[in-house]
Amino acid sequence: MSNIYAALEIGTTRTVLAVGEADTGGRLRVTSHAEIPSTGVRKSQILDIPQATQSIRSVLHEIERRQEASGSKITIGNAFLAVSGQHVKADPFSAPVQVENARVSDEAINAVIRESHSMTLPRDRELLDVIEQDYVVDGLGGISSPKGMSGRVLSLNTLQIHADRNRIQNARTAADAAKLEIREPLFATTCAADAVLEDYERRNGVLVIDMGGGSTGYAAYCDGYAAAAGVIGVGGDHVTNDIAHAFQTTNAQAEGMKVREASALVSASTGESSRVRVEPGENTLMDNRTVSRRALDTVVNVRMMELFTVIRETLEDHDLLHRLHAGAVLTGGGARLRNVDVLAAQTLCMNVRIGRPTHVDGLDDVEFPAAFATIAGTLLYAHRNYEERSILDGLFGRFFK
Repeated sequence: MSNIYAALEIGTTRTVLAVGEADTGGRLRVTSHAEIPSTGVRKSQILDIPQATQSIRSVLHEIERRQEASGSKITIGNAFLAVSGQHVKADPFSAPVQVENARVSDEAINAVIRESHSMTLPRDRELLDVIEQDYVVDGLGGISSPKGMSGRVLSLNTLQIHADRNRIQNARTAADAAKLEIREPLFATTCAADAVLEDYERRNGVLVIDMGGGSTGYAAYCDGYAAAAGVIGVGGDHVTNDIAHAFQTTNAQAEGMKVREASALVSASTGESSRVRVEPGENTLMDNRTVSRRALDTVVNVRMMELFTVIRETLEDHDLLHRLHAGAVLTGGGARLRNVDVLAAQTLCMNVRIGRPTHVDGLDDVEFPAAFATIAGTLLYAHRNYEERSILDGLFGRFFK
């Protein structure tokens, strides 16, 4: 029997559920996925649990409906949760151990791994991931395999990613009410990175920017591991709000202009005579209203420039910007914005591409695959880290007609 996994993302703008199945060769395929607009969620946090529950229940029912239409019936018992939002933090941590007989042994390596995974978090924080970086022997860092080296003190640098415990619990509560157990919370941005990055990019240095509705996550990789990560409280909804405020429209009208017409770059060839139509709203007096395309693009450009500038300054503070030789990869629904990759390249001074999940199959029908990078990476994590028996035990009841 093939391994089967489920992944859930409760985002600011949409709630996504996907099912993945590994074939006999070990390749993961997304066999079913569904998404609906989120309710009860704002700025990447749940504000109304009953509404969030209804969103989860709706995507569950949609998955089951699609499976039944394809000739099989599947009941999802639990899922891995992709977590985003500005409450997610990443802190460096290492704990040195003494080396017996002045030579690093397997015992010393196992001991330092245990110690490096033992950082004490405040009670209101929950650990999402511990990323092992490089070993250090007597102050010499950058070591990938210290076994057999001479020295007296061994340490392992790690990046500890953690989140607000209450916000994760709110997601668990909403999912529980929809009869879906949260198996494990994971950091959305590193999940997205797993789906879109190649090994050579991690080694050469690469930046992943996961652009969501309520926030934007980033993860910088050097020498094969994540060297820094975090979340900035600016997302696609902020751009929509800026447009609505600037042109006195509803958020729905602003979102429509952003998706259909807006550009992250202000083109020198765009004159004031170029206009963008505002879709009719409840006020019929505004049915034929238009706004300047240049003005629209300027509003979007200012906000997106702010975002990329904050990311650039953060990387400079970590002394990482000059090490990202493979450039940057944009994921998330916000990467759909026209010319956002060009603006990112100009601001960060590096090559930028839109990230398409390459390590999973089954997303050929998706209009914009970069928006599914997080959910695909969450399924990949489950596939790589859990055995068949532990995943299937209580996870699914599956019957074929």
